[in-house]
Amino acid sequence: MQEKTALKELGLNEHEAEVYLGLLKIGGSIASAVAKSVGIKRTTVYALLKSLAEKGFVTTYYRKSKQFFYAEKPQRVADYFEKKLDAFNNLVPVLESMEKKKLQMGGLRFIETVHELKKFYTGVLNDFKNKSYYVIGSVPNWEKLDAEWFVRYRKDRAQAGIHTKLLITAESKKINPPDIKLLRSYKYLPAKYKFKSSIDIFKDKILVVSPELSSLAVVIAVPAMVDVFRSVFEMLWDTLPE
Repeated sequence: MQEKTALKELGLNEHEAEVYLGLLKIGGSIASAVAKSVGIKRTTVYALLKSLAEKGFVTTYYRKSKQFFYAEKPQRVADYFEKKLDAFNNLVPVLESMEKKKLQMGGLRFIETVHELKKFYTGVLNDFKNKSYYVIGSVPNWEKLDAEWFVRYRKDRAQAGIHTKLLITAESKKINPPDIKLLRSYKYLPAKYKFKSSIDIFKDKILVVSPELSSLAVVIAVPAMVDVFRSVFEMLWDTLPE
């Protein structure tokens, strides 16, 4: 029965669904009448009716010292679940924040906006002054986040004495600046390899910027993963032609 299947998806078990549908048909009734209508023992029906009341499917009234049970109207049940869903949706940001805090403790930090990403890169200018790091990615995809700002960042990075080695997509040739003053060494990946993401590999962390993440970017500060990414980069660098 389609109705019973739908009710089970809302959290009712087989017998609860039968009792609710039975009550809808017969209207307000005492437990013994409900039991007779649906073919379930009265002692069992009491427990089922109590459970249905707790779940918002049944209400209870007393008339002349007798307890009557009524099936909630389907629309009222729908409204009840909608309110519960709204309440949970309001809680989602708090729960996600708790989850991300736990992930941060494990070496992950999420970057939600372009503004936050710019702050990260500004920090790189200070933290990696006169040092170096690796990059894998697409120049067009990286720049389109804010072309003017990121073009200027390249110059600021060079002024900070930061050297970069880049493995970039073939499509990047169109806009990749060849200026040696930018302190960049780069090689192009074969045309069949296309990246939507960019990966910055530092000595102590990795930055992954991707449109396919739930956040704009994630910083991974897990030493074992950093070592793997650095090794993979160096292996690719050594195998690609100048």
